[in-house]
Amino acid sequence: MLEEVEVPYPLVEERRRALLALILVGAAPTLSTLLSYNAGDGAISQTIFVFTKLWLLCVPVIWFLKVDQGALSWSKPEQGGYAMSIGLGIGMSVVMLLAWLLLGDAIDAKLLSDALEPVGLLDPKVYLAATIYWILINSLLEEYVFRWFLVTKSETLVGTGNPAIILSALIFVVHHTVALAIFGFPWWANLISSIAIFIGGAVFSWLYVRYRSVWIPYIAHAICDVAVFGVGAIILF
Repeated sequence: MLEEVEVPYPLVEERRRALLALILVGAAPTLSTLLSYNAGDGAISQTIFVFTKLWLLCVPVIWFLKVDQGALSWSKPEQGGYAMSIGLGIGMSVVMLLAWLLLGDAIDAKLLSDALEPVGLLDPKVYLAATIYWILINSLLEEYVFRWFLVTKSETLVGTGNPAIILSALIFVVHHTVALAIFGFPWWANLISSIAIFIGGAVFSWLYVRYRSVWIPYIAHAICDVAVFGVGAIILF
């Protein structure tokens, strides 16, 4: 006969808080993507975009300071990992470029243009500014959110190692899948892309778990974004 194991209350409470944190932060990018698309008007969608970025910037740090009673740091990469990150970033970028060469004809450029036009991304100057922002700032923000905060909360909720890596990667892929559907990717191309993004998210999470610094996965993430926006420019212009 199996004995029922009673989980200590503090651990149960920690898991409840971790789940709430995952919902509050992890769902925000997907909600923002859906609301921005349905808003239609450029000013409204941009307001939603800015609000979401502020939410993703502020909520994790406020939670960490007030709920977790933690102390902030610059997440210095004291265990190395630079070469690993650069190598993985280049490797994933090469795979993405090869996939685009093979499957790029399936992308509906007109539908993609229609989806991006309300936010001004068909203007080459705006696109260049957005590219710089996404590579230098947004990639770092996503590492701060999805790797530092959500990986840590996933570890509390489901355990360290692979369970936390898988859960955080699943949360990471959701808003990308929604965005790709909006941008006109057929279901099968979206599925392949989502699997690739999940693998990329898992790699980024593994880098964070291995080296415990957001700067290490950020390097790989930024390299991948260079490839993504390069392909986007070829399609649009």
